Amino acid sequence: MKNSFHKISYLGVGMLLSLSLLSPSIVHARQTSQTANSQPVSSQNAVKSTQFPQLSVQLWSVKEDVSKDFEGTLKKLAAMGFQGVEFAGDFGLYKNDAPGLKRFLDKTGLQVSGAHVAIAQLKPDSFAKVVKFYQDIGCTKLIVPSDARAGDPVGVKLLAQDLSSLSKQLRPFGMRIGFHNHSVEMNTFEGQTYWDAIAKNTPHEVILQQDVGWTSYAGKDPVLFVKRYPGRTLTTHYKSKLPVKSAQTDGGKFYTTIIGQDNIDWDALYQANVQVGGTEWIVVEQEEYPNGLSPMQSVEQSLRGLKAVIAARKAGAARPHNALTPSEQANGWKLLFDGKSTQGWHAYGKASVGSAWKIYQGELQLDVSKKDGWQTSGGGDIVTDEQFDHFHLQLEWKLQKNGNSGIFLYVNEDAKQFPYAWNTGLEMQVLDNDGHADGKIFKHRAGDLYDLIEATEAVALAPGQWNLVDIVSDRGELDFYLNGRHVLNTRLWTDAWKDLVKKSKFSNMQGFGESKKGHIGLQDHGDAVSFRNMKIRRL
Repeated sequence: MKNSFHKISYLGVGMLLSLSLLSPSIVHARQTSQTANSQPVSSQNAVKSTQFPQLSVQLWSVKEDVSKDFEGTLKKLAAMGFQGVEFAGDFGLYKNDAPGLKRFLDKTGLQVSGAHVAIAQLKPDSFAKVVKFYQDIGCTKLIVPSDARAGDPVGVKLLAQDLSSLSKQLRPFGMRIGFHNHSVEMNTFEGQTYWDAIAKNTPHEVILQQDVGWTSYAGKDPVLFVKRYPGRTLTTHYKSKLPVKSAQTDGGKFYTTIIGQDNIDWDALYQANVQVGGTEWIVVEQEEYPNGLSPMQSVEQSLRGLKAVIAARKAGAARPHNALTPSEQANGWKLLFDGKSTQGWHAYGKASVGSAWKIYQGELQLDVSKKDGWQTSGGGDIVTDEQFDHFHLQLEWKLQKNGNSGIFLYVNEDAKQFPYAWNTGLEMQVLDNDGHADGKIFKHRAGDLYDLIEATEAVALAPGQWNLVDIVSDRGELDFYLNGRHVLNTRLWTDAWKDLVKKSKFSNMQGFGESKKGHIGLQDHGDAVSFRNMKIRRL
């Protein structure tokens, strides 16, 4: 076991000698282009990007066809509408003829979106030859498809070291290394996942090629991983892989492993890839061929399904507000607000919602025309009827100028011990950072865990605009996302958490932040605020 996790040393005499075999002109050109490409995507660019990814196919999906007729198969894939291909080791007659392969690809109209390359192929004795081959065919993204160390507590950190080292070594050639996940990387490790460990222990330029099928199969939300690591999903595998229970009927409909015929929310994922992920290539992968379809037929149907998603998104097709998509329903989402009533909510410590909370054009709005101290007459904080422990909450909020409000978690509705919801529940701050006085206070800005932890970025939009929130609390691991950005992570209920509370304004509030199950709440802070598209999924 010890030998299986040895660290490969890539920088050495053998490497330096092998690099000399590469074309200096190519190296120089790659170095020049890399100056811009290696920079991390800025917050603004990642959120506002409108570049649409190109569409590729992983040739492993049709490996038998490729083996039998390499040129014919690639021509058929191009005719289907694919703009690129991702190689998996089979180059047909061009195994030793990279220039010839490049001429064929150019003639066919296909680009190389990337290639799956094992770490062992990039050892010093073969590094120069491998790099030269992929340079010659125009491939700049080398993705490690799997590694036995990826799901091991010790091995995963050694893997991250190797990926970091390779990233540095490939940089002069205008190439990037990446890693591809399966389900094992989604297993829990140090409070998060092995995928998180790989991401956090590698530089920004290491590509996180998420395999959506395996992420979903493991019970994780692929959208959140795109948002958590902005600008790092340069290529991603769009693949449908259904857990056994998900293949069963839902409302009389059978799901299949064809994109658009499954239960994955492709529209939400595509938006995240475009707006946050920095995604250049979406790679269709097909490992299962349902209903008697051949591999080529399955790939073509998945491409059609994907193109339908993209067409709707480019046309600006908007989802109906306060409604669940079929895929959301299949994945266990539940509406907390239907846009028509306050059913499922009540005022904190009371039986019903006060009259100041009104429904207008599908929004839950707080009418602050009549004040009651620092709150609103007929208002007050409201909380859900249900309680939640492990969950993914999503909603949108909008403030007026100078506004202040909040989203509460784990509210213990003991009104005698806790006069207000904020005396017991954790709060994600909702604020006009520029207009409200709290915007100048550390840990009181929009997206902060109020008075406890500051958000890593200030990404709230101007008053009058809708802000998208994702709050994920999974067995003590709490993550905040605001407008597609991962802005906060902490571990609840640990000794470090208790110390954090002791240093805050809540230090003298016995029981604050201790509940491991509670209500979701919305704050009346006396300022006009609106909410919509509130939904939750138990984890």
